[in-house]
Amino acid sequence: MPALFFAALLLQATYLDLYNEGHKLLDAGKFKEAELVLKDAASSNPKHTAALYDLAQVYVKLKRFPEAIELYLQIIEINPKDINSRSHLAELYSWVGNYDKSIVTYRDALELDPANAGLKTGLSKVLRWSHRYDEAERFYKEVLQLDPEHHEALKGLAKTYSMTGNLEGAVEILNKAIKLYPNDAEAHKEMGTVLAWQKDYKGAILSLKKSIELSPDYADAYRTMGDVYLWMKSYQHAIDSYKKAADIEPDNIENYLLLARLYKQIGDKRLAEESIKKALRIAPADTQAVDLLHELRGMDEYRLKEKAGDIVETSAFIFVLVLLFFTYRSRRRMLIRRHRLYLYFVNLMLPVLILITLTSFFVKGSLSEWIDGDVIKDITEAILFFAMGISFLALLWTEHRPHEFMKMVILAVGAHPDDIELGCSGFIMKAKDSGAKVYALTMSRGEKGAGKDGKREEELKRAARFMGLDDFWILSFTDTGLKDSVALMKDAIEEKIKETGATVLLTHTAIDIHTDHQAVFEASKVAARNISMLCYEDVGTPREFVPNYLVDITNYVEDKMKLVTFHKTQEDKTYMDPELIKGRAAHRGIQGGIQYAEAYRIHKLLQ
Repeated sequence: MPALFFAALLLQATYLDLYNEGHKLLDAGKFKEAELVLKDAASSNPKHTAALYDLAQVYVKLKRFPEAIELYLQIIEINPKDINSRSHLAELYSWVGNYDKSIVTYRDALELDPANAGLKTGLSKVLRWSHRYDEAERFYKEVLQLDPEHHEALKGLAKTYSMTGNLEGAVEILNKAIKLYPNDAEAHKEMGTVLAWQKDYKGAILSLKKSIELSPDYADAYRTMGDVYLWMKSYQHAIDSYKKAADIEPDNIENYLLLARLYKQIGDKRLAEESIKKALRIAPADTQAVDLLHELRGMDEYRLKEKAGDIVETSAFIFVLVLLFFTYRSRRRMLIRRHRLYLYFVNLMLPVLILITLTSFFVKGSLSEWIDGDVIKDITEAILFFAMGISFLALLWTEHRPHEFMKMVILAVGAHPDDIELGCSGFIMKAKDSGAKVYALTMSRGEKGAGKDGKREEELKRAARFMGLDDFWILSFTDTGLKDSVALMKDAIEEKIKETGATVLLTHTAIDIHTDHQAVFEASKVAARNISMLCYEDVGTPREFVPNYLVDITNYVEDKMKLVTFHKTQEDKTYMDPELIKGRAAHRGIQGGIQYAEAYRIHKLLQ
């Protein structure tokens, strides 16, 4: 028995010696030597997780991730509550692209330690990588709720915002992170990225330079700086930045692919091919490098196709210009009556534009070595598009006629969200297109009509944007109780008439069967005592309503039907059927001898 005891002690001492030696080699960065020693340590005491953990770290440093994963699984089998190993395992799964396993592993660890901020930020990062941005944002916010200054959560939330297009939110979070951690090179780099996406290239470069100042060997900052310079078309600076990244990370294929694409873009085929070959030495089977090499070697054929495309494009421009020329010529008498400028345009400007088109094509072909052909093309296209746009507007202007709505300032008043759309939206849109200013005032939020969650208010806002209102307001008078607030509503309408300078008020009719609509009419007739007032019909208007003013909405009836569909909370109401609305417009159109119309009763009309 003593012999067995002493043998066990000797074995334990041997294990500890091996483990300590391996740990020292790991700390010294001698990973190959550490692997051999730690393997011996792990085999001498397979249940002691410290040696397995260090060996897993060695495999991570050597980028042998599958072997590291196997070791972490072995550690977790021995000690299921080892949170640290679960965290490392989840991270490794994400590195090898197995995001689903990574997420599951993080969630299992969080079940053991629900408040662990490190686990939550790690999980958030993987969710972001797998494009599950809403979940990532939620976990980042949970961490920041407990620790508003959590370093990684701040950066992670900013990255999530930038990936979802919330660039303002990303800048706000990054400003906070930089204020708290001014020496964080990654935060400055991320700020540079977001500013570049906002097209603030000067600010982006300053942030990236600060990042590099804090961390001179930060290759990703150099790559991002190269991207920004490329967007600025500062090609030499972009090349220098990508080269610096390649010097720092000579084994990173991305650096050489970026250089190759840039050289290809500026037309330096030789340097582009050299960069691709460097990339293929690192990864001979890389599909991006192989595809890029094939593209490069097919550039001559591409240039021929590009030239053919230029010929077709130039011909198309000339065709359009000639078409414009003959269109102007055919209508020259009418155009000259309106303004002699049209005559100058036909006899002078159009020939000049055709000459510019032809000249730019030949210059691009013959002077391409000295002048950037794309620049010539962009300038020419800008001139031509501007000229043709002016031509088109001029032709439209010849059809323009003054309209009675042009000088109006209209205030539409409704009791609930959707009343204005049902009653007078055709009039509103036609007036807007004719040059009138149009405003809308809704008295209640329609909370009794399935609107307690605010959806009806959002529906109204969407409809207002669609109609192109100059402004609109939603008040908070009690739905179905407006008869108790007539005096207050009168004051609100008077205030808006004064504020907008309204000359015409559109509102409900006095004989409407809905008491809220009647109440709005009573308030409106007093408030609008000094301006014109027209009463529209809607779903609560009885047959006794006799219109004496019809507005032709033939060109707007489809838009009116679409407006009604915005009110999803009311779609179960029979009267919200777009076809019924179209039918009513058709009925009123027949009365007026037109196709579609809206009906109004003039309460008062001031000329």
